[in-house]
Amino acid sequence: MRKRLLRLIGKVLVIIGIPIFVLMSYGVYFAITYTGEYGPLPSQYYQDIAILPLFMILDICAISIGVILLKRFKESIPFLIKDGGPIHSGKPWKKEPESGLYLTSCGLVVSINLESRVTAHVGYKLIPAERATHRDCALREGRAIMDSGASGRDGA
Repeated sequence: MRKRLLRLIGKVLVIIGIPIFVLMSYGVYFAITYTGEYGPLPSQYYQDIAILPLFMILDICAISIGVILLKRFKESIPFLIKDGGPIHSGKPWKKEPESGLYLTSCGLVVSINLESRVTAHVGYKLIPAERATHRDCALREGRAIMDSGASGRDGA
């Protein structure tokens, strides 16, 4: 729950911080490039313009804190194994009230409990792994990675 809240805070900081930074940079650009065609800039705006770079620095800090939170508390893919078999990748299965259920990339609903009312695939363990070794899970992961890339090797 705490990780989810910190990820949400990070997303909010980044999503709100970027448009604010763009607007403030436009204000600084306007102040720097003001030529005085329509008369001098009123003196009351000098203090506002002078403080804009300070707020821009604070906004950059907020954006970078948001990015740090997103990187530190990113969602990890759980890897599951049973009795030395192939390693499955998956995500928590939240459609049933029973805890400890995971939907693997190959479509199996497995349980880390020894008994389950929902699935017959029980007794799996969560392990720290780099990638899945189950053929269907590895194919799905590779396909997702390939689909997330903007272009192939030839740039098309």
